[in-house]
Amino acid sequence: MASCDICGEKAVYYYRDFDIHLCSKHFAARFEKCVFETIKRFKLVSSKDLIAVAVSGGKDSLTTLYLLKKFSKKFGYEVLGLAVDEGIAGYREYKLQALKNFAKKIDVEIVIASFKDYFGATLDQMVSILKEKGFEYKPCTVCGVFRRYIINMKARELGATKVATGHNLDDEIQVFLMNMLRAGLKNIARESIVTGLRVHQKLIPRVKPLYFCREKEVLAYSIIKNIETPFVECNYVIYAIRNKIRAWLNEYESEYPSSKLKILAAKEIITNLLRKTKYAEGVIGTCNICGEPASGQICKACFFRKYLGLF
Repeated sequence: MASCDICGEKAVYYYRDFDIHLCSKHFAARFEKCVFETIKRFKLVSSKDLIAVAVSGGKDSLTTLYLLKKFSKKFGYEVLGLAVDEGIAGYREYKLQALKNFAKKIDVEIVIASFKDYFGATLDQMVSILKEKGFEYKPCTVCGVFRRYIINMKARELGATKVATGHNLDDEIQVFLMNMLRAGLKNIARESIVTGLRVHQKLIPRVKPLYFCREKEVLAYSIIKNIETPFVECNYVIYAIRNKIRAWLNEYESEYPSSKLKILAAKEIITNLLRKTKYAEGVIGTCNICGEPASGQICKACFFRKYLGLF
């Protein structure tokens, strides 16, 4: 059994990059320092902020909520949790209950908004319509668009100045590779540790405190801190293309340590280069239907609402 290279106690995590074993105490301290320094270095928050943490009830978003609450006194901001109930039977109700229990434990307010309230239908009902139309669009695509739409709108209604998400290093490079495969240069130019700055008065800036944390680090930290979440998967995970990318990245990382960090570094270089071109994030327009931010005449949410017959 390996021992912590700092204190000699039982090790719970091994950093292959640096050949270092750490016990639960020193691993947690290192993890928290990484997130704290990320927030400080990239100026993700300010003392006047009200941060709405987009929480799903999973380990990443709960860890983000926990740490932002923990650091709130040091930085001087306020924090609340913002959850979206998509209406996925057999999944969302369990995650929401875990979220409510955790929020009560750490004394954070949780606000819940639903697909049903905003669009008049649950995701389960939407998927039935998608199926009838031959799955031209995957459930994950529609869900992602609607979730982001609700989070931005609700956060603004609550007076939030920032939206924090639980995206970790693995999430970022998975999306980066998917965008590369699709030649999604505009998306690559837009995605970074901070997005949505100064592009539309109704768009709340989004920050990612776990940007430099691997998924397995977040998992280890959540276990150490007893951040509990029920092990239930979304019913529509089988439609997620990124699972193949995720599996490949994990396999590649196991053979070539530090690969994920190198891909993230490459992503940042490419993003910064693209932001000096026509793909740079600039001022975007307003949806002719709902008045929310849009890259075209109508936003993606209204496009899908029309496609699904929800108007």
